[in-house]
Amino acid sequence: MPSSSSRVLAAAPGGALTLLVCLTLSRTAVAFQFQSITLLVDSLRAPAFGAAGLGILLGLYMAPGALVALTSPVLISKFGAATTVIGALLLMATGQLSLLLSSTQELAYLSRLVAGVGGCIVYIVTIDLAARYCAAGAMPGRMGAIASSWPLGNALSLMILGALISRSLPGAASYLPAAFAFGSALLIAWALQPKRLQNTDPGTQAGGSAGARGVALKDWWNVLPAVLLPGLAFGLYNVSFIVFTSFSPELLRSQGHGNLAASTIASLPMWFFVVSVPLGGWMAGRLHAKGKWFVGIGCLGGSACILLSHMVDSKVLWYVLAGILGGLPTGAMLARGGKARHALFYPTLFLIFFVLLLVIPPVVGAILEATGILASVPAMCIIMLWAAFLFFIMDESS
Repeated sequence: MPSSSSRVLAAAPGGALTLLVCLTLSRTAVAFQFQSITLLVDSLRAPAFGAAGLGILLGLYMAPGALVALTSPVLISKFGAATTVIGALLLMATGQLSLLLSSTQELAYLSRLVAGVGGCIVYIVTIDLAARYCAAGAMPGRMGAIASSWPLGNALSLMILGALISRSLPGAASYLPAAFAFGSALLIAWALQPKRLQNTDPGTQAGGSAGARGVALKDWWNVLPAVLLPGLAFGLYNVSFIVFTSFSPELLRSQGHGNLAASTIASLPMWFFVVSVPLGGWMAGRLHAKGKWFVGIGCLGGSACILLSHMVDSKVLWYVLAGILGGLPTGAMLARGGKARHALFYPTLFLIFFVLLLVIPPVVGAILEATGILASVPAMCIIMLWAAFLFFIMDESS
């Protein structure tokens, strides 16, 4: 009798590789929409947002993540993974369109939150599917490949939307995140064929997600000790680079760069993450004992690049190196779930990540707005990267 994993893979027309590509593109749409606000914020109908307002808009997108992480096993069990992802992508498109029509900051915040609910669902469910049901490559390499969707989406957003805005096409730029999300929903509907997956989703299998039997508070409490340190490491590492790339356009503009130049330079780390994230995952899979070295090089080397990018006039080199070094830890960090083999590992990991993402960007924005000290942004990023490395080492030693 075929396993549930093989039946899920069979439902994708091209097998495991098609499944991985579709999941990656769906996550790319999430990152594209998340980053788009840094360039579209001045085009909204709502009154102008300052640095603190931008930080809130960034944080709100991932604010539902904690709740989504807690409820994702139940959602998968009730609706199936494919249907859940399709519905979430359509919710992203709806939230984006509502954001563009919002006439007040309050409505804009609410619309961003609605889009974020969809984005967080896609973000969690797709990584769980890739981890447990896609046999395309070894675990660290597979995690690195799908994780590359985040830098790819961020880089595409900064480059494409920056180019459209610089050419006086803010309207086209504003609708593009919604179009990307809707197109991804159509792709998932074609590739994953929800009706055929209804009886093969992880949540419907006896040995699958905890959502199949319900998730008690004690289930989360029992898995938390095993996930806390890798969750803090993964969360701080990611939030550091999210803050760095999200606030970079504003920092670069304040240093005399034009809109297009600022968005182009800010996107450089993300473009190189597209290569360095899967490369780091592949190398970590080949050299299992060297995972901590990739994390160390990425976190410590990335922090040095962030520092130098602020201190020197030649920005491009250090933004490029930040992308080359900074992407190496992702595969090794996400592969920790392969050791835990707990159905709630990834929901708990992303619960920690989303809490950090909810709190830190608004704090950084508020500090920048209150002090006016540009160095506060790279300083916070460096602190987070060093802390991420220390937490990872502590987890490795435990």
